[in-house]
Amino acid sequence: MTRSSRGRFIVLEGLDGAGTTTQAQWLSGWLRARGRKVHATAEPSRGPVGAMLRSVLSGRLVGAGNSGFDARAVALLFAADRLDHWASEIEPRLAEGCDVVSDRYVLSSLAYQAVSTGDARWVAQVNAKAPQADLTLFLAVRPSVALRRRFAATADREIYETPRFQERVHRAYRRALRTLGGRVEEIPGERPVEEVSRLVVRALERLLR
Repeated sequence: MTRSSRGRFIVLEGLDGAGTTTQAQWLSGWLRARGRKVHATAEPSRGPVGAMLRSVLSGRLVGAGNSGFDARAVALLFAADRLDHWASEIEPRLAEGCDVVSDRYVLSSLAYQAVSTGDARWVAQVNAKAPQADLTLFLAVRPSVALRRRFAATADREIYETPRFQERVHRAYRRALRTLGGRVEEIPGERPVEEVSRLVVRALERLLR
């Protein structure tokens, strides 16, 4: 594989339980084994806004008067975290020549926050300043399968992890995939983990040629 002075920005996307975390970790290791510098990251980020978002998603942090956070406020937090993530972590690593592999990025907001706010156009607008990934890999998994995997993996529950909501997010992902900028590859995520990993690598190899 040839190597430019600037790294590549690669994003794994999909429903909760689709396998994005597993494949992001595996892909980072695969790239390192081939002599590339790699920085693995995720959204919500490890920054201050990301920490707040993780508390909101887990239900540990609630809005004023012990009510749920307004969906638009949460969408704005995701957009703010994304821009901070890019400026403080992603862009500096890319400039150093590292490949950056992120578990989630803009497409997640175009699905999850589009559903929670009911306003996909507005969500796209508030995320419009986030630079495009070089490659987005979408792991296609049915909502029922994704939730079953998620619930088997952990007893922790986040606010979006309900069957009805995930069905709506699944449909929103499909709509958003048609409009997302940059290079997008869909991977059949219900296949065995090793086979999914091979398909992920095949898509990446096409980018790196």
